[in-house]
Amino acid sequence: MRFAVLSLLLLFPLPAGADQSFDCAKAQTRIEKMICADQTLREYDEYLGRYYAAGRDELKAGASCLQSDQAQWLKTTREACKDAACLKTAYLNRLGELDALQPGASALRNVDLPRVPALAWVIAPAADKAAAPPNPKAKPFEATGTILNEVSGGDGFMLQTSDGKKVPIALLMFLESPERLEALAKQKATYRVRGHVAQDSSRMFFEPSRCTYIYRLPQ
Repeated sequence: MRFAVLSLLLLFPLPAGADQSFDCAKAQTRIEKMICADQTLREYDEYLGRYYAAGRDELKAGASCLQSDQAQWLKTTREACKDAACLKTAYLNRLGELDALQPGASALRNVDLPRVPALAWVIAPAADKAAAPPNPKAKPFEATGTILNEVSGGDGFMLQTSDGKKVPIALLMFLESPERLEALAKQKATYRVRGHVAQDSSRMFFEPSRCTYIYRLPQ
């Protein structure tokens, strides 16, 4: 299994400091030593390496967003653990988050994953940097609701919250490959959308120059 995971990681390299598979003979950090001392954790670590690589491949333009999110998970969640039980929970929850991005070949068959919000898609920053320049004033924001396809009306895709408010998550002018958003809008599901928001003269919208993460909530 180790060789298969390492082959995947060569094809889809992880960011510096975000390795999900490492040589236990060279383990140095407290977390690495805890993982290497526990067979189950070693397996979870290899599974996550596979999930991360396949998730990057599935997201295509959004791969760099997943890279940033993975680095943040390592720093704030995995590194915060003090014992093996915490690490096992952290790994299982992360695998549960990334499970929706897995093709059949990489999906786990022998591990019961927890019912957690699943990362269904990531909207990458707009490729047109002139139309969507970096906006340092955009504020972190997340909201829950249903996804509406209002492309025919000229808007794009919206998040409709429980109070009826519509927040654009992908404006029509920045849509490049809407197929996955079209599929999510057709599902009878509740989503949590996380990213940054900006405000123009008429409404608030998810900032197109930043990554926007879409999670499907457990039914």
